[in-house]
Amino acid sequence: MLDILQEVKDFDIITIYRHTGADADALGSQFGMKYFLQANYPDKQVFALGEDVGSAADMFPARDTASDEQIGQSCAIVLDTGNTERIDDQRYQTAKKIIKIDHHIEVDHYGDVSYVDTSAAAACEILAFMFAESKAIVNVDCARALYIGILADSINFTTTSTTAKTLEAAAFLVSCGLNVNKISQERMGMSENDFFYINEIRNHVEVFDAVAFSVMDASVYEKYGLVYNLAKEKVFALANVKEFQIYCLFTEDLSYGEGYYNGSLRSKNVAINEVANAYGGGGHANACGIKKLTKADIARLVGDLAKLVA
Repeated sequence: MLDILQEVKDFDIITIYRHTGADADALGSQFGMKYFLQANYPDKQVFALGEDVGSAADMFPARDTASDEQIGQSCAIVLDTGNTERIDDQRYQTAKKIIKIDHHIEVDHYGDVSYVDTSAAAACEILAFMFAESKAIVNVDCARALYIGILADSINFTTTSTTAKTLEAAAFLVSCGLNVNKISQERMGMSENDFFYINEIRNHVEVFDAVAFSVMDASVYEKYGLVYNLAKEKVFALANVKEFQIYCLFTEDLSYGEGYYNGSLRSKNVAINEVANAYGGGGHANACGIKKLTKADIARLVGDLAKLVA
C-alpha cells in the first residue's frame, strides 16, 4: 500500500474524488486523504471535489473547486467507488495519473494504479492502515474523518464485514487524539424533523416473511423539511429488530419523475448483493443500493429477498 503514497510525490496538484450521493465513508476517505496529504506535503495543492452529497455532509467541510487546467495537471485519487459512472466529477479522466482505492466488489477496473480490498469494512479502514504503515503525520482532522467513515460503513462495528482489522484501524485512529464521545454525539444527534420522519418510516413498515420494508413518498419526507439525499439515508430506522433479517427503505426520487424509488437494502447475515445486481443495483454482501424502481419492481424485489431467508 505504501507504493500508492509514493505515486503522489511527483505531482504538485492532487485531486481527490468519491462517488455521487456521498455517504460518510466516501466523504471520510476523501477528506481523510486530503488532510493527510496537506499535513505531509504542505507545498502541494490538494482539492476534494464533487457536488452530490448526502446526510453526512454536515460533518465535513464544503467541497473544493478546481479548474480544468488544474485537474489536467493533477494526480487523481478516486476513493470508495467501484464503477466509473458513479465518480462525482467526470473530469478525473483528464488527470495525468489516476489512482483507485476501494473496498467494493469491483464493477469497473480503472486507474493507472488500483488497490481494492473487498474484505475491508470501509474505504476509511484501508486508508487508516495505509497511513499507519507510512509512519507519517496523521493529525486529528485526518483521524476524525476516517473514524467517522469506519463507524458509518460498519454501522458502529455491527456488520458482518467488521473484523479484527476494522477494530485495529479504529484503535489506531483513536490513538491519534480523537474525542470519541464528541464524535458519537455529533453522529447520533438528530433534529426534531429527523425524529418524526424516522417515526414515519417505522409507521409505514411492512413485513414479508423476515423482510421488512418501508416505501416513502417524497410528499412525506418533504413535509418534514428533508430533501431526497437526507431522507434516503434513514434505512437504519429499521435496524436492530430481531425478526427482521433483511430490511429496506425505498425513497421516492423525483429527479426521475413521480413514482420512482431508490432502494437502500441491508441484511444481518444473508448475502443480498446478487439479488440487487439482478435489479441493476449492487454494493456489498450485506448493504446494497438499487435505483429507479417502481412499486411493482419493489414488490418483486421483496419477494426475491424473502426467498433468501425462507
